[in-house]
Amino acid sequence: MTHTTRRLCLTLAAAVLAAGALPALAQGAYPNKSLKLVVPWTAAGTVDMVARSLADRLGARLGQTVVVENRPGATGQIGSKAVATAEPDGYTLLLMSATVHTVSPNLYKAFPFDPIDDFAVVSQVVSFPYLMVVSAESPYKSVADLVAAAKKDPGSISYASFGQGSAPYLISELFAMTTGTKLLHVPYKGAAPAITDVLGGRVTFFIDSIPSPLGQVRGGKLRALSVTTPQRSSTVPEVPTMAETIPGFEAIAWLGIAAPAKTPKEVVARLHAELKLIAAEPEYGAKLRAVGLDPVASESPEQFRGWLQSQKKYWGDFVQKAKIPMVD
Repeated sequence: MTHTTRRLCLTLAAAVLAAGALPALAQGAYPNKSLKLVVPWTAAGTVDMVARSLADRLGARLGQTVVVENRPGATGQIGSKAVATAEPDGYTLLLMSATVHTVSPNLYKAFPFDPIDDFAVVSQVVSFPYLMVVSAESPYKSVADLVAAAKKDPGSISYASFGQGSAPYLISELFAMTTGTKLLHVPYKGAAPAITDVLGGRVTFFIDSIPSPLGQVRGGKLRALSVTTPQRSSTVPEVPTMAETIPGFEAIAWLGIAAPAKTPKEVVARLHAELKLIAAEPEYGAKLRAVGLDPVASESPEQFRGWLQSQKKYWGDFVQKAKIPMVD
């Protein structure tokens, strides 16, 4: 072998070794700058609190700042679409929600993005129930009482919501469909006026995510009849599940993390690993449970994707069966 040939062989060998090391180097370099967590809602309330708590902990684990950017509008669609079309480099993340990714796509004739396939989903991060409440002065002490009254006098039992297509509306209509009852829908512009009218006896019941009515329940002004998750809530363990009266009834509120589709699998795996560790942090968990939320982590990004698909189908089947009007 000549000197020139030997040099060429050594150069080629070095190139092969370097090429093989590139993925590892790239993985080791992530992240090398700050990340952005897009929250498609306003900078207030429980969802924003979760986002900022999560951003602080994720940033500490990654060694980079995670900046929360609120991009509200179109019931979460604007901020979500911005992430769907962002560079798939792992530096732009989305705080996903049940409303945007599994419920709303079944209600719109045209949705601006694919709620699952346009994202590299990472993990569920929070799970929490909806809570059915009545006034503490209400004669109804259980879900069974409410169903019996609704069947005895159709249309006499009323429920509050944020309007057609909102989560309280859909879950209340799911309740009506599964119990074979006819209910009176009373729409409101927000949770505060809805709760005020429940307290005043002007509307019979309200179903909303647990942080909304929890203070009034703890204060003894509202009576919680049920939670909508398959298992009882650790926050209000004395409250039965809806499924204890209506077998199979389920409505889960949740938040998750996603990146744009085609984000490198190594990056998604790193983010999932960190989120799983964060979910197990005692201080973080205590902060969430204080307002009725349970920190969780999906088994894997693949498991999370499969679960999202099943949830989207669940709500799609209900919308069709209940003949919920579509939104233009």
